[in-house]
Amino acid sequence: MKRYIVIFTLILMNYSCKAQQQSILRTLTFQDTFNEDYFRQKGDYVKDSYNQLNPYIGTWKYEGSEKTLILKIQKVPMFYENIRKAYSDELLITYKYIKNGTVIVDNLNAPIITSFENISSIDAKKYGTFSLTYFMNELYLTGSIKDIPLNITTNAEIHPVNPVNGTFNTIKIYYNGMISTRGNPDSFYVGKPTFELPNKVELIKQ
Repeated sequence: MKRYIVIFTLILMNYSCKAQQQSILRTLTFQDTFNEDYFRQKGDYVKDSYNQLNPYIGTWKYEGSEKTLILKIQKVPMFYENIRKAYSDELLITYKYIKNGTVIVDNLNAPIITSFENISSIDAKKYGTFSLTYFMNELYLTGSIKDIPLNITTNAEIHPVNPVNGTFNTIKIYYNGMISTRGNPDSFYVGKPTFELPNKVELIKQ
């Protein structure tokens, strides 16, 4: 839980803080960061040296009876983290959400960004950022995404479904309702679901 809180807090702070970008002082792999003793330092660059993020790249779709969710996942080398003044290869996620045939959100064509520096809070809502995590003998993605219809920023996980030799055609997304921030007054959420976006659903690569 502590690990998720740290990740989530840093992402939120990235939205609002502006800083001069740091030069690279040390290059590491994801495997280096899985060590319990690892602590990201100023000037670190966590590089996807073994292309472990690549299988997630592409367009993924969930289609239910009422809701459709399309994720566009793009790889961004050297995404800059303002607070810790460090870099990492990350996955940038935008999405299209359709409910009962009506398009509610469509950010699929939002331009790629390499940092939340100089990005307005309105534009920042369009993006989720995810990186590789190793926990309980499983490799998967952790990060943060915005449920735009409800104005909720939440920590999330994306797991590969039945991976074979590191490749897969299906992913499953989970939002963590315990680690989230609401952007509207409490009265707005009375009678509303925890999340508007489809949760705990499988998306198929298109």
